Formats: sequence, C-alpha cells, structure tokens
Amino acid sequence: MPREVKVTCDQCGRDITSTGNCEDWRLALVNERIPHYGRGTSTLMSIQRCLDKDYYFCGFMCLKTWVEAPMERR
Repeated sequence: MPREVKVTCDQCGRDITSTGNCEDWRLALVNERIPHYGRGTSTLMSIQRCLDKDYYFCGFMCLKTWVEAPMERR
C-alpha cells in the first residue's frame, strides 16, 4: 500500500498537499544543517535543531500570524 503524505498549514489548518488544476506555492520553514567544510575533525560542544519540527504555511499572512502568536499557542 503506498504511503500518502498530507501537508496542512500549521497556522490555519488548510490542506496544502496539492492543488486542483493549477500550480500553486506553499511556504516551508525547515531545519537545515549547515555543512562542515573543513578538513579532518570538527569541534562540536552541543547542537540543537532551531525548530522542533518543520512547519508549512499556505502563504505569508499565515506565517506572519504564526510568528506573532505567543509561544504557548503554537
């Protein structure tokens, strides 16, 4: 059985998995590791992801509302 991935806006809950008959865009706020470019070993004391998970938004206004919301409401 194929696995289906559903993407919803983390602010308004709208389904942004796909569109009907036209191309559209969604915004993604994702954790992305910065690669190490040096040779040999690197020093790492402690590193944590900036966000607890990746977040998706149907547009700028939902992202803006999410950013301005108090942390306990997220």
